[in-house]
Amino acid sequence: MKKNKLLLLLIAVICVTMLALTACGGGSGSDGSGETEQEETAAAGETDFLIGSWFAEKSMYNGEEKDPDEVFGGTFYLVFFDDGGCQMCIDQKRAQVNWEYTGDGVTLTGDDTYQITFPDDSKTSMIITINGIETLLTKYEE
Repeated sequence: MKKNKLLLLLIAVICVTMLALTACGGGSGSDGSGETEQEETAAAGETDFLIGSWFAEKSMYNGEEKDPDEVFGGTFYLVFFDDGGCQMCIDQKRAQVNWEYTGDGVTLTGDDTYQITFPDDSKTSMIITINGIETLLTKYEE
């Protein structure tokens, strides 16, 4: 009879432990964030098109098309890195910002926050608005 109680206790402890591990995401190939390694890899591949340099082609301000070099006082470009960092360069002044892909755009966060959209779901052009100036940037291909 004592052996049966001990065996039942052992089974109960194992069941409770398994339930706790399952609830926390343990043993499921997850890092606890709710995404499996395969999902994280797929999500990372989704942003590969961003990595690299993007240069301002044209700007719109008060309904008029302007040369971005004139509007920003020099060259404006963004360089996206695969670690979530981005270098924003305006007239030789560089700022490090972070980027996050949202599926339908990108959020740049540094001293300020900027939203980037992709016209017509393009993977080679993007639009960013800075101080009311809407600027089209295109991907630089070597």
